[in-house]
Amino acid sequence: MKKTSLFIIIILSNQLFAQNLTGSIYGRVFDFTTKQPIPFANIILLESNVGAASDLEGYFKIDNIPLKTYQVKASVVGFNSQIITDVVLQTAKPTEVNFELTPQAIELEGVTVTSDYFRKDPLEVNSIRNFSYEEIRRSPGGFEDVVRALSILPGVAQADAGRNDLIVRGARHQKIFIL
Repeated sequence: MKKTSLFIIIILSNQLFAQNLTGSIYGRVFDFTTKQPIPFANIILLESNVGAASDLEGYFKIDNIPLKTYQVKASVVGFNSQIITDVVLQTAKPTEVNFELTPQAIELEGVTVTSDYFRKDPLEVNSIRNFSYEEIRRSPGGFEDVVRALSILPGVAQADAGRNDLIVRGARHQKIFIL
């Protein structure tokens, strides 16, 4: 009777121990061409909902994975994804999986840039400023005189105090109309 109960205890303990067996996967993700680490890559076990992200040096580790054979996928924006198949987990030691991702060109839609800078007529009026009678009358130092009211604007000057000539900066080839 003692041998039978001892045998049952051994069988039950093996079953309980076998249910809690887990392993771990660790490794590194790096660029295939430059051998530089790739940070923040996603590492996913395809047959489960378990995954991790690589650190700044490209290292990752996934713990507490049930023992079986997995397919492990690494992906990150700007690189082609890589899947490593037949990754067998063991209880004795963690399984090492390293990924070498190749750069992928990200294609965008074409952009057409046009300019109308060179299509403008050089004699076209660049700016227009209209003054009402009330603005001319109330302008400081204007004394209801159009030439005096305009001469206080930036870039505009009066040729002589007794004359009605205006000098406008940048108006060498432009027409100035005073109506």
